[in-house]
Amino acid sequence: MAVGDEMAKQAPYYIVGLPEEPMEATTARAKFERLSEELCKVYPFIEEIRAVVKSKKASKTHARYEVSVEVYTPRDRHSFTETGYNIAKVFDVMGPKMKRLLSSKQGRVTSTHGDSPRKGSS
Repeated sequence: MAVGDEMAKQAPYYIVGLPEEPMEATTARAKFERLSEELCKVYPFIEEIRAVVKSKKASKTHARYEVSVEVYTPRDRHSFTETGYNIAKVFDVMGPKMKRLLSSKQGRVTSTHGDSPRKGSS
């Protein structure tokens, strides 16, 4: 497989709004990249994955994070939102939810083998 083929298969993924704390940002970025790569391997129809992190300062020491992830496929756009005080744990919780929803969507498409219930067997 050529390098160009490998790059064409990988869906682009983006993360916006990471916190300024370098340790927290690095951990969150690594978790998001790992999750995105896993999703792209299992579900090759993904075109793009985008995460937006919003932080609200509840106090001077703690921030509350709201992470919104959108997964774009050729037909649909799937949105996921999770909140928490530790951004790495937010991505940990979000991962299984994303996999479960995407697998149920894929299951409905592949279980019919492309046959539509509207098509009558003649």
